[in-house]
Amino acid sequence: MTSVPWRSPVVWGVPLIALALLTLLVATGTNRAVFAGLNGWSRITGPELWPFVTVLGDTAVALTLFLPFALRRPDVLWALAVSAVLATLFVHGLKPIFDEPRPPAVLAPESIAIIGAPYRAHSFPSGHTTTIFVAAALIWLHFTSPWMRAIALAIATLVGLSRAVVGVHWPVDIAAGMAGGWIAACLGTSLARRWRFGLRTPVQTLLVAIGVGCAVALLAGLKTGYPMAIQFQYAVGAAALASLCFAAFARINATLNQV
Repeated sequence: MTSVPWRSPVVWGVPLIALALLTLLVATGTNRAVFAGLNGWSRITGPELWPFVTVLGDTAVALTLFLPFALRRPDVLWALAVSAVLATLFVHGLKPIFDEPRPPAVLAPESIAIIGAPYRAHSFPSGHTTTIFVAAALIWLHFTSPWMRAIALAIATLVGLSRAVVGVHWPVDIAAGMAGGWIAACLGTSLARRWRFGLRTPVQTLLVAIGVGCAVALLAGLKTGYPMAIQFQYAVGAAALASLCFAAFARINATLNQV
C-alpha cells in the first residue's frame, strides 16, 4: 500500500489545476466558446470513437474495471467503495442545487453535435468526469508505476473532455468533476486507511458481489445511453469476470499447495 502525504502534488495538483480552469472559464466568459471547440472534435475524428471513450465514465463500467483488483488488493477495493460514496454525495448533492441546463437545452440543434442520449438537465457537475477521476486518483494513490499513472490520468482527461464532444456537458461541468472526483478519492483513501473494518472478509465479500453485479449488468445490456458501445460494454464485463475467476482459482490452487 502506497502512503501519499497530503502535501504531495499527487493529492492537490489535479484539483488545483481543475479549479483554476473552472475559474478561468467563468471569469473570461469562455465556457460556451470552449464547448463549441471541443464539441467540434467529432466532426474531425468522426463520431464512432466517442461513445467508447465516454462510456468509461459510467459508474457501472468504472466499478467493473476495478473488479480484477478485488482479490489481489482489498485495500484498493475498500478505498473505491468509500470514495464512491463521497463522489455520489458530491455529484447528486450539487446537481439539484445548481440545476444547470445542459447544452442541448440551451443551444440551437444545428449548432451542436450530439452523440448518444441528448440529456438536457442537471449539468453541473459532470458525473462521468467525477467517476473517472475517482478511478484515476485511486490508481495514483495505490500504485507507483509511472506508466500506469500516466495512462490512468490520460484516459480520465480524455473521458472528461468527451462529455463536451458528445454534447452533454459544459467545460465548467468537466472541470468541477475533475476536482470533485480526485478530492473524493483522496478523502476516501484516507478514510479507508483509518476504517480498517472494510478489509474484513464480510465487507470484502459484499464489495466483490457489487462488482460482480455491475459486470453482470453490463453483460445483460445495461442502458448507459450509448448503445453504439454495447459490444465494448460486453467486453468489459466479460474480461472483468474472467479476471476475477482466474484470481480465485489461483488463490484456491495456492491454498491447496500449502496443505
